[in-house]
Amino acid sequence: MKNVTKILGAVVLCTALFASAQRVDALGGSQFWPDDEANIALFPAQMNNHAYVQIDGVGTEDGATDDGNVSVLFQKDGTSWGFTYGGTEWINMGWGDGQQAVTFGFNNYDSGSASGTSMTNGEYSLGYGNTFGFGEVGIHYSGGAEDDASTTNVDESEADLNVFMKPDFGFWLFDHTFVGLVDLTGDMVLHADFYSHMDAGGADVVYGWGLNMNTADNGGMTQTATVGVEANMTDWATFRAGYNWTHSLSNDEAEGVAAPTGMSDGNFMCGLGFNWGGLTADMTVDSGLFQDPIGAVTGYDDGGLTNSTVTLTYSF
Repeated sequence: MKNVTKILGAVVLCTALFASAQRVDALGGSQFWPDDEANIALFPAQMNNHAYVQIDGVGTEDGATDDGNVSVLFQKDGTSWGFTYGGTEWINMGWGDGQQAVTFGFNNYDSGSASGTSMTNGEYSLGYGNTFGFGEVGIHYSGGAEDDASTTNVDESEADLNVFMKPDFGFWLFDHTFVGLVDLTGDMVLHADFYSHMDAGGADVVYGWGLNMNTADNGGMTQTATVGVEANMTDWATFRAGYNWTHSLSNDEAEGVAAPTGMSDGNFMCGLGFNWGGLTADMTVDSGLFQDPIGAVTGYDDGGLTNSTVTLTYSF
């Protein structure tokens, strides 16, 4: 059964466009934080509300870690323009007119294979976002082909169509709604989240409840819940912690495989944010820090404060 992270991570190739996942990943997911620039990946029209230069992957040491990229998003004469550079992408850009927006990405690279044969991959993506009377919509289409020399150079093509919506209504104890229709050209996954934010003094708390429904032959239905807290440590530093919980309500997969009916699972995340005026730094905190904080701080364990890289953003 696809989990929440996989569902929202399957958007399109150009989701890397202007998307810093460091903050929202530690707080349950970008869909719960609609004002964060990471939502541009789901709703391209959000690029009309931001302007910044962002460096992702600071601290990368070698090819085994994240490649990183640099993004710039700005407005000129009422038009928004965005570009991302890095990785194997030829083109990764976006355009907005103040209300709607379009993104486009193209990627072509040789990934190699375990046997040493050449594998040429080509991927492209298109995204469109706009706000209507019933709420905001993001539509993403992506396609690609893989040429594997080990299989007599046969091209294998695939395409994905994903639609995300923020309808203007709440439900029960929740003020906001997020809906995702993923892989409409294949085994569709329907995902819905209902959530609210609460001001807890020096902290912002988000709580949500949702459902996943997978229409694949071995799919099923999963209930989800999320809690995230972003608390001020000082006037320039925040601590973030979040928890995502899933429970399998039904599953058609065979007994003994992942996520059988009645099984629950949880994922704890945390991070740090630093704000010096227009410049912010976001980082994911390694959970091993809480198991051995002294060793992590002094460098006597195998981990450290973070097992990821740092994202720097200058907003203007």
